[in-house]
Amino acid sequence: MSFSQPAKFVLVGAGGYVINLGAFSLLYAIGVQYVAASILSYFLSNALVYIGNRYFTFGLGHDGFWAAYLRYVGVGVLVAAMNAAVLALLVELLGLHATLGQAISLLVLTPVAFVLNKRWSFRSRPLRAGSVAVRGERVPRNRLR
Repeated sequence: MSFSQPAKFVLVGAGGYVINLGAFSLLYAIGVQYVAASILSYFLSNALVYIGNRYFTFGLGHDGFWAAYLRYVGVGVLVAAMNAAVLALLVELLGLHATLGQAISLLVLTPVAFVLNKRWSFRSRPLRAGSVAVRGERVPRNRLR
């Protein structure tokens, strides 16, 4: 069975979602302020989701792992800030419980995270002149003979 990239992203993200909400709930229950708990739980789950997305969703190898991870963390900072802002609005303006607000905020921002990660974190490098893609890897034309 083959899944599309968005379906794989959602599948990996579902695992991250469960980890995020579990960590958020634990941190919030022990007295961590909800915005701080949101940011901490986001980065915990984000690190784990990176590996799932890198290898399962986008089918990338080990080449460029750390450079892509740094881009992924950059996207994570942006999404974590947006998540904290949406969460604060849901809690402060709508009076939602913080855990419910976190759950809703993560769902709302999933499409944003997918687009940002696909376009920037996991972008394919453009082919260099004189090379071709073979099973996702760039190979100079003269090595194909």
